[in-house]
Amino acid sequence: MTMLTEKEMIDIQTFIDMQIGRAAALDLQVKIDDDLEKWRKLMSSAPGTVGASRTLDPLLNDIRPGNSFWMQLVDNKGETIACMAHRFIETENFVEEYIATHRFFGNRCPSLRHYPVKFVESVPVLRGRINFGGGGWVHPDWRQNGLAGFLSRTSRILALRHFLIDYYIGFIMATPNRRQYGHHRQGLLNRRQLLTGMYPGRDGNQDMDIYWMHRGEMMNQIYADMAQELDDVAPLTMRTA
Repeated sequence: MTMLTEKEMIDIQTFIDMQIGRAAALDLQVKIDDDLEKWRKLMSSAPGTVGASRTLDPLLNDIRPGNSFWMQLVDNKGETIACMAHRFIETENFVEEYIATHRFFGNRCPSLRHYPVKFVESVPVLRGRINFGGGGWVHPDWRQNGLAGFLSRTSRILALRHFLIDYYIGFIMATPNRRQYGHHRQGLLNRRQLLTGMYPGRDGNQDMDIYWMHRGEMMNQIYADMAQELDDVAPLTMRTA
């Protein structure tokens, strides 16, 4: 486990403070919770959602306080209007150990039906301390405000500090629009198409991309974001990339 330097810890807090201030400018409060059962309940009833993904469902996975958390944006009425969830694992090969075996989509109970998974493109070996982020949701009334990108960048760097991760990983549907979303909105740097015709995290046929970032790339990104904030103090509604 590689520790963060004192400077990196200070820089991360500076970035988080900046993000909290940007949320406050929209009269929103940033909150953290380590109980993903609350996230799951929200995903089952919130407007504009399709339910909790199997990748983050605590009923299906060994997800508990201590290896997971979710970030919320709360309005002045105390209502959650946006969120994103995270889980932490350690592995020697994330794709082969967790995706190829289906263990990432429910590891509490063995499956009676397991068939080989054929990957579309090869993915580098992602090993060590891994954080997976997903389960993002923004209330329909708050969309087009850049909140998805805000949550992705803010909660990702929080996961880096909290879990001391080596890599951040996320899944996004493999469509042209979604690829623009992953790169420009969420700021995810590396991508491969992982699956086609099926995705165990949801019912039905879906093509899925895997995105990842190394901790060094995450730190470089917050430095760029903070430099941009100093050069161009723009409202949150304009800061989606």
